Amino acid sequence: MAAEHIYQDECVKANAEHFSEQAESYRNELSMEVAKRCASYILKKFPFDPNITEILDFACGPGLIAFHLLPHAKRIVGADAAQGMVEVFNRSVQEQGISPEKMHCIKVDCLKGDQTDIDGALFDVIICVQSYHHFEDPLHVTRAFVQRLKPKGRLMVIDFANAGNIEQFFEYFLGNKGEHEHDHGHGHGHGHGHGHGHGHGHEHKHENIIAHKHGFSSEQMIDMFKAADLQNPQVECIFTMPKSEMKNYQGFEYFNKIMKSDVDFTFHYFMAYGDKG
Repeated sequence: MAAEHIYQDECVKANAEHFSEQAESYRNELSMEVAKRCASYILKKFPFDPNITEILDFACGPGLIAFHLLPHAKRIVGADAAQGMVEVFNRSVQEQGISPEKMHCIKVDCLKGDQTDIDGALFDVIICVQSYHHFEDPLHVTRAFVQRLKPKGRLMVIDFANAGNIEQFFEYFLGNKGEHEHDHGHGHGHGHGHGHGHGHGHEHKHENIIAHKHGFSSEQMIDMFKAADLQNPQVECIFTMPKSEMKNYQGFEYFNKIMKSDVDFTFHYFMAYGDKG
């Protein structure tokens, strides 16, 4: 058990360090396109009310999705483990003249699953985009999210499905195939790959940042949501992005050598959602 906690701490630390380094360069055409698509599906899956709806965007990155959702929310709280991402998020809020009461970001190193998380605040909607594959224990995170939902609140998770050669992509990304098969990493389109967009990498410095290299199956997500006592869990495939399409957007360079290789892959994005009873 102690060894597991040490590994989780190292995983969190590695992700926080990596994404802090990437914070200033996180925005690019690819990450913004993915964020726009993710936000459009999020908006379809809950009756957002700008006078009522309070949102937690966990592992929010620089806020690419949060800014899409802002016109539809009363308040948005972003949370991220990377100090650099928190700073970029809050600077963007200030530069756009948005009050911190309306939207702001806080640094959260971990979720304990008790009343101390997110200062005890409750939310109508919690989103977590392209970050579950970074979590060593996604069930613990899911249960912690449920504690922060209001009654009838909804959790929405977007991540990679176990399809489209995703495992081989991550093997190349982590440098486990070929000789130094990556220099910079990958951009997702949200928080950290999180659905908002980011680059990963630099040699083997961050081998611990990907905990789930296979993506997730629908069955895994439904079982996880049920184990966390979420009601009526659903999983939907929302869009795909093949390697060939990614090359149309500035930012694909983050994938570096795998984009130039003969290895083909397609990102299959799913949304899993469920409600608190």
